[in-house]
Amino acid sequence: MNTQTVLSCFLFFLLLSTQCEASTRTLKYEEDGLAATYYVPRSNNGKMCVLVLGGSEGGVPEKLAKPIVEAGFPTLALAYFKEDGLPSELERIPLEYIYQAVSWLKAQPETMPDKIIVVGWSKGAELSLLLASKDASIHNVVAIAPSSVVWAGILKDWSKVPGSSWTHNGNDLAFVPFNPSGEVNGLLDLYTQSLENRTDSGEANIPVQNISAGVVLLTGENDEIWPSPTMAETVCKRINARADKKCKHINYQGADHLLNYEFLKSGSDMNQTFIKMLTNHNNH
Repeated sequence: MNTQTVLSCFLFFLLLSTQCEASTRTLKYEEDGLAATYYVPRSNNGKMCVLVLGGSEGGVPEKLAKPIVEAGFPTLALAYFKEDGLPSELERIPLEYIYQAVSWLKAQPETMPDKIIVVGWSKGAELSLLLASKDASIHNVVAIAPSSVVWAGILKDWSKVPGSSWTHNGNDLAFVPFNPSGEVNGLLDLYTQSLENRTDSGEANIPVQNISAGVVLLTGENDEIWPSPTMAETVCKRINARADKKCKHINYQGADHLLNYEFLKSGSDMNQTFIKMLTNHNNH
């Protein structure tokens, strides 16, 4: 390989890396009312903006946001607990805080205000569907390991009985409590038995039938945390009872709760599907 060829390759990869770079703005709750990181790619090319919601790990979901940012989407990675100024545990998180984040994102100059995408995994997937059921301005939802119901919150001390994960107007949303009736050898047993033993007459169902957004649900066949494939089928059944049939469920064989993180790996087949689904849920 001659010097000119080496130089050409270097300049090509330098250009490619520059296009993938994003400016970063850190939002602090005390100053901005939100705890988040906002990424703006140098070359936006008119792409929709994405709100990213993590799960029970808490904090700013930078890991989930990374492949989305690399694909060139302006992205708000939002913490909703376990950051300064926010609740320390995942219990009674006010939906108004999430609405505030959506409003903030819509006000940014890079944004198409009527085409916000929401991406969440695990508890963030539950929250994503809940948000879309209440906010008609959400354009697309990609939910990884979703729930069909509102669950009890998650406390560090499992001897305590948690309230709802979410509140609205200061009131707990109806939720499915932890209520196992048999041997519990892990979280999957806890959530599966609690779902089977629910007594809320459907009040804790996420009202996904109200979602106007396109919805893509990604699950792992071997989810070890909760029965996401079953719950995803329930969600799509409710949404697709309508004529527009806006829900798609992809269940990956051999994958765990968060799909073995395969969709985070740039260039993998699952990663390419994930990025495509952000804007193109009807064509796959």
